[in-house]
Amino acid sequence: MGRLFTAYRVLAIIVGVLLAFCSLVALPLKYLATDGSSLQTFGENASIMWVAHGWVFIIYVVVTFLLAREARWSIPFTVLALVAGLIPLVIFWVERSVVRRMREEHPELSAERA
Repeated sequence: MGRLFTAYRVLAIIVGVLLAFCSLVALPLKYLATDGSSLQTFGENASIMWVAHGWVFIIYVVVTFLLAREARWSIPFTVLALVAGLIPLVIFWVERSVVRRMREEHPELSAERA
């Protein structure tokens, strides 16, 4: 379970950063910056990161589902963890909740630093 837990943490951070960047930087620049400006061009070019977020999110969902089954999470908590990668910045709060819960329920994970 330690490897799944570590993979979950890494993927949660990557998904969170990608989603925050795409939602809070690329999207506004693409649609709100002055037409033809360098900022708009940057926003358009940076929008490719949505594809990266999508692929990493798929891996995140698989790893989170496997971790949830192994750790025997409740259905609502599992759904929260799975959906967190779709709402900007929420995934960081959920990741902390998962870490706290996992370390309480599985003290052997407390020694691991990831």
